[in-house]
Amino acid sequence: MQDKYPRSAYTKYDVMRNVLGELEDQNNSEVINSIVSNFYRMSRAADDDVPDAKKAKRLLGEFREIVGDDPIEKELEKRQREKSKQKYQEATEASKHYRKRLEELNKRFLELLSTTEMTNQQRGYALEDLFCDLLELNEMEYKRPYRHPGEQIDGHMRYEKFDYLLETKWEKDPITQDSLSVFDGKIRGKAQSTRGLFIAANGFEDNAVQKYSGDSPRIILMTGEDLALVLCGRIDFQDGMKAKVEAIVRHGNIQKHLREI
Repeated sequence: MQDKYPRSAYTKYDVMRNVLGELEDQNNSEVINSIVSNFYRMSRAADDDVPDAKKAKRLLGEFREIVGDDPIEKELEKRQREKSKQKYQEATEASKHYRKRLEELNKRFLELLSTTEMTNQQRGYALEDLFCDLLELNEMEYKRPYRHPGEQIDGHMRYEKFDYLLETKWEKDPITQDSLSVFDGKIRGKAQSTRGLFIAANGFEDNAVQKYSGDSPRIILMTGEDLALVLCGRIDFQDGMKAKVEAIVRHGNIQKHLREI
């Protein structure tokens, strides 16, 4: 474009005016802003042989006052604002989706609590599916129930570099020491880094909790009350898991009630 206006036939002003005119006709605001930005950033005349350096400097100052702000900087700020706005909108949509899905899971849980048409065993299976859906919602690595030679595993998840075997039960009464003993045997038959998460709708007997607390515990307990607090949105699932893991690591407490955090 500049070659169309040779200096032998045009003054600097004419070259600039014609080039800008063509850019305006093309609606090429990006190049125009780049030219304006370069002028804006000049502190003195570009040519050393300018007749009046003071006048050139004064004119550049007046030019900056007319422009107001560096257009390139303004464009960068605008793009950053638009990017931040987009991220905010995406986060808002993700949050809405999460809350909606959590409400659906909570509704399923409340239906399990109130139904009279299912056996406790059927409720237990439904609780397995519900908890796996909760893990999926929280974008956690997990595996649904599967059979291992000689035993049934209610699921598996990975949290903070540890593997957790899952056990879910919906019994009429609190879980006994015998049930924890069976689950503990499944865990200790795996790698040293394997832990267990036992979800029981109606909690655990005190003597069972005491038996498997303290000395190198590898089982974390979650009650129906704990799960209800997560599903109704009172406590974030990740925060709940963090509290339970800290309790077992620092104090050997395998049953940290989420109502306490």
